[in-house]
Amino acid sequence: MALSAPNLDDRKFQDIVTEARSLIPRYCPEWTDHNLSDPGITLIELFAWMVDMLLYRLNKVPEKNYIKFMDLIGVKLEPAHPAVADVTFRLTAPQPEPIVIPKGTEVATVRTETQDAVTFTTDRNLKIVVPNMVHCLVTRDGTTFHDYMPALKNPDLLLDIFEKAPQENNALYIGYSENLASNTLDLIIEASIEGIGVDPRNPPLSWEYWDAEEGKWLKLRLESDTTGGLNRDGEVILHVPYSCGMLDVNSQNACWVRCRAIKPAPRQRPYTSSPRMRSLKSQCIGGTVMSSHAFRVTNEMVGRSNGKAGQSFYLHNIPVLPRGEDATLEVLKEDGTWVQWREVNTFLGCGADDTVFTLDSVSGEIQFGPSIRQPDGTEKQFGKIPPKGNQLRFSAYRCGGGVQGNVGERTLTVLKSSIPYVAWVTNFSPALGGTDSESLENAKLRAPQLLQSRTRAVTVEDFEFLAREASSAVARAKCVAPSNDHGTIPPGTVRLLIVPAVYKTDATISKEQLVLPDRIRHEVEHYLDERRLIGTYLTLGTPDYRWVSVEAIIKAKARNNPVRIKNEVEKGLYSYINPVCGGSDKTGWSFGRDLFLSELYSIFQGVAGVDYVEEIKLYSVDPETGQRGEAATKISVPPEGLMCSYQHQVTII
Repeated sequence: MALSAPNLDDRKFQDIVTEARSLIPRYCPEWTDHNLSDPGITLIELFAWMVDMLLYRLNKVPEKNYIKFMDLIGVKLEPAHPAVADVTFRLTAPQPEPIVIPKGTEVATVRTETQDAVTFTTDRNLKIVVPNMVHCLVTRDGTTFHDYMPALKNPDLLLDIFEKAPQENNALYIGYSENLASNTLDLIIEASIEGIGVDPRNPPLSWEYWDAEEGKWLKLRLESDTTGGLNRDGEVILHVPYSCGMLDVNSQNACWVRCRAIKPAPRQRPYTSSPRMRSLKSQCIGGTVMSSHAFRVTNEMVGRSNGKAGQSFYLHNIPVLPRGEDATLEVLKEDGTWVQWREVNTFLGCGADDTVFTLDSVSGEIQFGPSIRQPDGTEKQFGKIPPKGNQLRFSAYRCGGGVQGNVGERTLTVLKSSIPYVAWVTNFSPALGGTDSESLENAKLRAPQLLQSRTRAVTVEDFEFLAREASSAVARAKCVAPSNDHGTIPPGTVRLLIVPAVYKTDATISKEQLVLPDRIRHEVEHYLDERRLIGTYLTLGTPDYRWVSVEAIIKAKARNNPVRIKNEVEKGLYSYINPVCGGSDKTGWSFGRDLFLSELYSIFQGVAGVDYVEEIKLYSVDPETGQRGEAATKISVPPEGLMCSYQHQVTII
């Protein structure tokens, strides 16, 4: 059982008053008037109140010791994490020369009367190149390629892109001499209405790129296609990710973009004949770069050194985000030059001549090394101390982070930095991953887990705890036994299911919001690879999500606002049937737990103003089509499954 903290003195205010009054006959026998209006009794109550406050402080000593022990084992408050979002810049027109949007470019949300603007800064330079198309290949089987570049130079020819009757995996390959990573590619196509049978709004085509990190072809994000599936003159606008790389195709090394015919989905009309193309031109009209919720501070003066060991200074803006190579403390020398010092996590192992310092990201405290007396009586200096009077400055750092940075899609539309040739900016996906600085209470809960894992992934609990530590964008992690039905999984494999953080709990959660981004996957894999045992193999996946919809008819009590009741009931449903914060304990829906119709009554009856529930229906929903199944009293999920809310419908009568 858990050890209980000792109560050093359990006396309360009334106990102290009673004890003092019982001692009056012994020490003051002539004092016989003990009523409440007597001045002596008033003084006793005053001093009893003061002693009660002292005892309260005394009983806080065990908690203080606990915090000091946490400090001894190296537990520190986690700093705020910034939300990140891919921000797309669109040029006013294609440029004849490459355009560079520099690192640190600021974009923001629109400022309103009730909410300040949320600022994001780009994390790296974005180079918008001038594409040079050098190859155009067509393949029917993925192995034999035909060169279409000579034919494209003849405007009188119409070229069949696929077979006469298009088959799956027929493909058009377009090769560029430059890497188009992070660029927005605009393909200007002249075509003829030959690919009959297809729905121009939903053609069975897949635009793909070669991902250098994954080592495979992945789907491009298609912004628009005005060609109706390569059936008429128009433009195809594609967003090439930053992970795009060069590849050898048909012995030609280039940056490849391909258009591949795919198997039609149910109710999707196929091609009955191949579309035909007369010409193809390329231009880059913008680009996408990752940005973080932060603003940048440069050359901030922090004070002058007093020449003493252990001195500290504070930055003006907190919390401080993780620093890059160009962010460090600088000390002014007598000759007027600034010398960079190096940030370290601890002064352990540092000598007296090492120009090092520590920086607390939560408080913004800059600290220099202490001087500690050794057993032989000598003083040992850990880290160099700037000479007395030398001025200190911090070259650059980023401040920001927090949950307020988790803004929605298409909200970062204000360009705060002046960039020539840029027409507009936006984010096509919501910003994710922003968290506030850790509270002391949460750190106290984390300390036993840290002692248990010792930063090594051995047990199931270790993998789950360290996966959440790896990234603030990981809401939950579940370690499950890998299925080995076909005998392909090697021994020692650990399968970890990751639930990404979703901060909107009062609305339906789309399938796209629960997709594990490649950035988060790489962060978790890298973090756990450094801590897993030799011979242990790690595979990451996502749970088997099941979407449900609830229909309810509720009778409201008289003189109650039906709109308020409807909103509160729907909010309760979305919060309860939620993979991140759902369930009865609000820590997320339990893996493999079924949903029963009967448990929803408590949600409805818990809303003030509800008289009774007239009818409830529960449906399973396909998130792709929105089609509902049969009404049921129970929705089952597999052992690796989680419940998610689709659109709920509540009627108040």
